[in-house]
Amino acid sequence: MEHLAGCAESGTYQLDGLPLETRRSDGDSHLTAIRFSDLRDDWYRGVDLMVRLIARAAAGEPIVFEGFPRQWLPIFVLWRVRWSNSVLPPQQLPLVTDLTEDEALRLIEAAEARGQLRTFVEAWVSLDPLLADVLHRLDRRAPSPAGTSDAPLPLTGWQSYGRAEVRDLDACIAAAPVGPAGGTTVLLPCARGRPYDGSRTHKRIWRALDAHGVDRAAVDPIVISSIGVVPEAFWTHPVVLAYDSGVPDIWRVLRLMRTFFGRARFARAYDCLQFAPYSEAIRIIVREGLIGEVVQVPVGKPRKLPAP
Repeated sequence: MEHLAGCAESGTYQLDGLPLETRRSDGDSHLTAIRFSDLRDDWYRGVDLMVRLIARAAAGEPIVFEGFPRQWLPIFVLWRVRWSNSVLPPQQLPLVTDLTEDEALRLIEAAEARGQLRTFVEAWVSLDPLLADVLHRLDRRAPSPAGTSDAPLPLTGWQSYGRAEVRDLDACIAAAPVGPAGGTTVLLPCARGRPYDGSRTHKRIWRALDAHGVDRAAVDPIVISSIGVVPEAFWTHPVVLAYDSGVPDIWRVLRLMRTFFGRARFARAYDCLQFAPYSEAIRIIVREGLIGEVVQVPVGKPRKLPAP
């Protein structure tokens, strides 16, 4: 956590041709200080400027963020960038407005000491829509440094799916080899017990499939859950073993389905998902020609999303 002193000598910093008024840091003359008070409001609220600046600072550019509102501190700490002299938020925010800089830092340091800094950041940015947007874009531009992952892995909102370890899992599954086209898959729900195949939920479902005449040795079991499309080969992956979620991102899961089933090309899928939105997404995949047919297997009462 790099907390620096104030700034002195003025100058200009070029960011992709965008001139930003800056000062040199008193404590370290090689640092370029980006002052919040000098940022044009449309640049700041456009989000992309802050994403680029934080990404560059995280990559090692000698930048220090001077006089930024206190709600930025958890993001600065998570991405390990330099900052100094935070100020109160321009508009009142729950919790943030009531904290001094020292009090905010104590909360951040305590979360980091417990291995929960990322979870803390996700909860914190929900107080400010601009910060939530920055986190979403920053995850895709400059993943947070190694060693900042939480264990266990709570996925509490759409920001959670931008975590570096979740995106790495997505990439591994997308690149993993698939079997020959024309096979059969069984689509299974998430289960609290991990690995999945030892859970009571999956044992109950396989009993129903046996009664339905499905030969377990002749099918490829795949879990569809908030973490994504999880083939059996990934059921012991550390992220799959650690995550917990009650907040699915349906659009993200549909996109992951398209990526996976566009490669796997199953002729038939037995739907045991028990979650209506995922079953509807599978039917979209069938209409798009990525799965030949889907067979609904009654294994329990399906869950639905709350009515809008």
